[in-house]
Amino acid sequence: MEETSEFIYKLILSYKGTHYYGWQSQAKHEETVQNHVEKVISKISRYKVSKVIAASRTDAGVHASGQVLKVTLPREIEPDILTTGMNSMLPSDIKVIKSEFIHKDFNVNRDSKFKEYHYYFTINQNENAAFFDSTYTFPKELNLKKIQEACNILIGDHNFKSFCVPGPNPGTLHRKILQCSIEKSNFLTFNTDIYYLKIQGEGFLRYMVRYLMGALWDIGVGKLSLEDFTLSLKNGEMYGVRTKAPARGLHLINIEY
Repeated sequence: MEETSEFIYKLILSYKGTHYYGWQSQAKHEETVQNHVEKVISKISRYKVSKVIAASRTDAGVHASGQVLKVTLPREIEPDILTTGMNSMLPSDIKVIKSEFIHKDFNVNRDSKFKEYHYYFTINQNENAAFFDSTYTFPKELNLKKIQEACNILIGDHNFKSFCVPGPNPGTLHRKILQCSIEKSNFLTFNTDIYYLKIQGEGFLRYMVRYLMGALWDIGVGKLSLEDFTLSLKNGEMYGVRTKAPARGLHLINIEY
């Protein structure tokens, strides 16, 4: 009987989510990030058994610079060669940043300490086409000081029932937020002020960051009070308005292990 071997890798993946229906493979949509990655892995594996598991199921239109994958291959490939080989076959808007060997017991989901997301937005009323698909233009002036107060409230353990879309078996809807702030971007040199929500948490529910960004905007224009926001986080019930921010401003930045 032929002996089989498995070689386990941890990959850091980046992608622009604009043209994809999210990370996860779907029967009705072939254009997902997972489909493209698995096709390349299948070629590299010479169509033998392989496996790809992602740490985060980003939604349609969401971007990533720090998605983490556990990849199991039937043959050994040096990490640098794996990175170069995959990037030569992947689309230009999906690229591997780094590959490394990892132990077989590595659990890409349970072993993570926290995830960090950024949501990029501007309040400049004239949109700049150069970053239209990665930054959202909010159409009104915002009270950024009030938004930062709400960010401070978010730090800690809360009930996010009214800030997500729970799945069929969601388990607890409590999540712990480690850091949360509104920052001003300094890496774009265009003549536009870009801000972003920086949020780190031990885990996130579906659409949770987008609903939180929407709530922060509502607070920033006076449509949602800090009192109602705090009460919602305490008991999970909906107080005040609910706005879900568009996908295009959301970026998965880092997953720490």
